[in-house]
Amino acid sequence: ILADDLGWADVGYHGSDIETPHIDRLAKEGVKLNRFYATPFCSPTRAALMTGRDPLKLGVAYSVLMPWENGGVSLDEHFLPQSFQEAGYNTAMVGKWHLGHTIEQHTPNARGFDHFYGHMHTQVSYFDHQVANGHDFQENGKPVDHNGEYATDVHGEQAARFITDLRDKTKPFMLYIPFLAPHSPMEAPEELKDKYPFRLDLPGSTRKTYAAMVDSMDQAIGKVLTALDEEGVADNTIVLFFSDNGGFENYGSDNGPYRGGKLEVYEGGIRVTAVMRWPEKLAAGSEVDEIVSVMDMLPTLTHAAGVEKGTEKEIDGVNRWSTITGEKVLKREGALYFASNIPVYNKFQLGVIDGKWKLVQNIDHKMTSTEFDNQLFDLDADPYEKNDLTDDHPAVVKKLNKKINKWRSLHPIGGSYVKINPHPGWRAPKDYADVIIPAEKIEEAPHEGFGTLESIVLQRRYGEKGRIKYE
Repeated sequence: ILADDLGWADVGYHGSDIETPHIDRLAKEGVKLNRFYATPFCSPTRAALMTGRDPLKLGVAYSVLMPWENGGVSLDEHFLPQSFQEAGYNTAMVGKWHLGHTIEQHTPNARGFDHFYGHMHTQVSYFDHQVANGHDFQENGKPVDHNGEYATDVHGEQAARFITDLRDKTKPFMLYIPFLAPHSPMEAPEELKDKYPFRLDLPGSTRKTYAAMVDSMDQAIGKVLTALDEEGVADNTIVLFFSDNGGFENYGSDNGPYRGGKLEVYEGGIRVTAVMRWPEKLAAGSEVDEIVSVMDMLPTLTHAAGVEKGTEKEIDGVNRWSTITGEKVLKREGALYFASNIPVYNKFQLGVIDGKWKLVQNIDHKMTSTEFDNQLFDLDADPYEKNDLTDDHPAVVKKLNKKINKWRSLHPIGGSYVKINPHPGWRAPKDYADVIIPAEKIEEAPHEGFGTLESIVLQRRYGEKGRIKYE
């Protein structure tokens, strides 16, 4: 279960006054993952979850796939639901995809999901389900009409419907529920907003609506948990809940006590609320304070279920099952890297966590120059990133800068970037489900671009022009 832009402090078990009894129930009955790291925004986290691989290697580290873009995760990448599908699981997805939408091979049904009910895009309106004036709600490639119904309610109902009615009950199942909520646009049923009159913090504040959106998502999660209970499968079902990134503070979320939020590599943008429940295997009420990454979920979940990963590619995530169970608590070896492209402002952030140290690089492209600075934090002593130790530890800064530069060389151009505006003349289709290019109309063999010789010539001629400056 994946929330979208949920703030760290916006669940009951972290002290929020937003009502989240069902998320709190998962925390009480499962394991709290207190240092779970995602990426600073949507598509990279989803790609990392699906593949177990670093979004930089996938070319989506800086990217949010917009409706006017044709990109997606490479077709030679193996997705998590494919692993479970190949092991005989009945697989389904309800909610927001956001990993490719223009060709059939990029869609959920082609990437391991037997059943898909939801949206291809982000920024979907909650009541009329429009994106850039085009309708975006489908079931297995065919448009569905829920006009006037609140999307989060539909997600909860359809996820419960799969558990109780649609799945093949002779098989185990995997269900992926990436909610739209509480991502913008900020829309919620009036009766839920009326529950939170105290949320009028400032004139024009979205906090009241945001609180209602989180409340609605929690109620939808409750429907899913009830369906598991009614079907008698709750005790032997792993339920994982987390957010794709920190909350976007401009829209009413609260990441306190951590610094920053969505689009930033500070802790508030990447350290997210996460719990895992499996009553038959995991001790209720336990906590894990070691680092766990979203990339770790593919190797961890496949191991827990006794399923083959199904890919020959190098997995950047590591199996954290023994740490989550408490059987053998291990520190996560190696550094974790983060990247963010902040559109409109032409700013970038890069970050690395290596042991207790965290380095943040801030890159600001101005009209005539690029400004660059480092910030160094000791997360053991200063998890809220209040004290910049750059001047006190120049050797550590130099070492971590080198690590980031080496990491970036894995994909020097960095893949695609956020294109906040469509190209001139772009028009949305009336319904996005109707314009996906069928697989049989796409050439099977991938095109390798200009080729080796031409690439060498281009590199020598243009070098770093047009790429991110990072030192």
